[in-house]
Amino acid sequence: MGPLPKFTARQILDAFYSAERVYMSAPPEERDFAGIAATLAPDFRMEQTSALPYAGVYHGPQGMHDWAVRMADYFSVVDVRNPEIFELAGSSRIVVVSNVHFKVRKTGEELEYPFVQVITVDLEQGLITEMRPFYWDVAALNKALGLV
Repeated sequence: MGPLPKFTARQILDAFYSAERVYMSAPPEERDFAGIAATLAPDFRMEQTSALPYAGVYHGPQGMHDWAVRMADYFSVVDVRNPEIFELAGSSRIVVVSNVHFKVRKTGEELEYPFVQVITVDLEQGLITEMRPFYWDVAALNKALGLV
């Protein structure tokens, strides 16, 4: 058996969630993406479902920044709550089963839905390389945003 990795997937994920909460809660003119960027690999990849207004494949920290700007324009709160984190020691993947809490910036409406994320990390660099989020009720989310 080789040496233990420098990081656990959970440590990497916790750093990301902490930075994301700070970014999303800030007013647009005060948002600083540096905290989130510090948790992402240069070749980071995230794919958002095509049914969402922020759909698409986002590459690298800049791609994640583009997505975060779009999300923060829609929501003043994006908070992953009550996460159940499934992590196999030494694995570069982690699965999060949780609820996601949103507060719609335009109306103040608050939403909470089941939410799953599959995240791949680099255990040596301590960075996220891929995120795949799965939303429970995309139609209700779009309705709350006034898009349907």
